[in-house]
Amino acid sequence: MSDYLTYTPEEFATDDYFIHWVLSTDLEAETFWQNWLDVYPFKRSDVETARQLVLTANQLPEPAVSETEIAALKQSVFDRIDANESPKTVVRTLFSRWYWAAAVLAGLVGLGGWYLVTQQRANKAEYAQLVKQATEKYDLVEVENQTKPTRLIVLPDGSSVLLKKGSKLSYPTYFSRSVREIYLSGEAFFEIAKDPNRPFFVFANEIVTKVLGTSFNVKAFPDDKRIQITVKTGKVSVYETKSPEAAQQAKNRRLEGLVLNPGQEVVFSKEADQMEANVVSHTVPMVSPKKSGTIQEMAFEYDETPVSEIFSQLEKTYTIRIDYDHALLGNCPVTASLTDEPLYEKLKLTCRAIRAQYEIVNGEVVVTGKGCN
Repeated sequence: MSDYLTYTPEEFATDDYFIHWVLSTDLEAETFWQNWLDVYPFKRSDVETARQLVLTANQLPEPAVSETEIAALKQSVFDRIDANESPKTVVRTLFSRWYWAAAVLAGLVGLGGWYLVTQQRANKAEYAQLVKQATEKYDLVEVENQTKPTRLIVLPDGSSVLLKKGSKLSYPTYFSRSVREIYLSGEAFFEIAKDPNRPFFVFANEIVTKVLGTSFNVKAFPDDKRIQITVKTGKVSVYETKSPEAAQQAKNRRLEGLVLNPGQEVVFSKEADQMEANVVSHTVPMVSPKKSGTIQEMAFEYDETPVSEIFSQLEKTYTIRIDYDHALLGNCPVTASLTDEPLYEKLKLTCRAIRAQYEIVNGEVVVTGKGCN
């Protein structure tokens, strides 16, 4: 299977299976691409651009076909028939490489304005202003959760976000080499991949939170009278920002501002225009792997724990499905401290402990291994 994660819009637009999805009503293709986008939402911008390119290219007239190409096509069809294979994809295979490449180039001219417009969707209040400014530097992806209690988002650097209902998040398709910046309206829980050379910033209306690698919760709905940041692990620093311009000034790698440690939170009152730090009642660890609780309360600490229990906890916490051979792997013991790790790092370290591997297939986590005996 192609490594779609590295594809550009132009590469998507000349891929046979992608073109088939855009131009057909194939349920299998629709299921594959929608599941893939659920796992990698930061590629939605590229996919939508490519989809428009394919639709535009499809309006162009079909090219003339030479006698030599017709003869080659016939032979390919006969070969497929002899092998009991369907010949319906042969025409696309023979001509798509040069015809669709030319058509995509033609479509790019007409779609330039459309692409810029789709990157500048505005909402309201400070979030819209921050996002508008960010589009001058980045191509942004916006994800909105209006239906699920939480929605899992995996960012380009491997950080994981659980976006709460009624919230939206905007982030670049690719983070820069020096800084990672995202924009939140609503509530989300973050597990940030460690990268000391690229501090991570969450801009949430009047407040900006800076971290180097930690887990924390931000609650910043536009109609609420206060903004709340709660730290689970690591440290964060919180700044008040009066404008998008001021929010861009805290770019050094030191933790300044109001520094919060695990078990602390800061509440910013919009009416009083001030921040107040508090100690929260639930500190980590509080809930064992066998019990239920919110991710803020969860402790991903394991001592000779069967991997089946770990996978079950990850499924419930991140609303994902993990497929594996229960008889072969389920009882493999794992000893690990994963509380301060994003989802994909949790999966990688867990699989390493039982000498297994994982991959994302059709929106599900598939774990394979030879067992631990």
